[in-house]
Amino acid sequence: MDTGPAIHVKPTTFTPQQMIIVSENELVAIKIGNTTLRVHYEDAFRISQMIRVRAKEAKRFAGDTSRHWSLIANLDGLG
Repeated sequence: MDTGPAIHVKPTTFTPQQMIIVSENELVAIKIGNTTLRVHYEDAFRISQMIRVRAKEAKRFAGDTSRHWSLIANLDGLG
């Protein structure tokens, strides 16, 4: 029995308004919804690197090959 084309629904993701990240002395507090995770700043650096690497993998998997470049300095007229 053919039910027609399948409807694919993207999973719900949280919006930036629902996430707060602040430093508390040597800790980094990450609040998502009603849950707060506090980690030492060294662990926060490791977590951020892991997230960055996995985000790049997901971007490639999604077929997004765009590059994001920021202009740091305009060197015209030097030298």
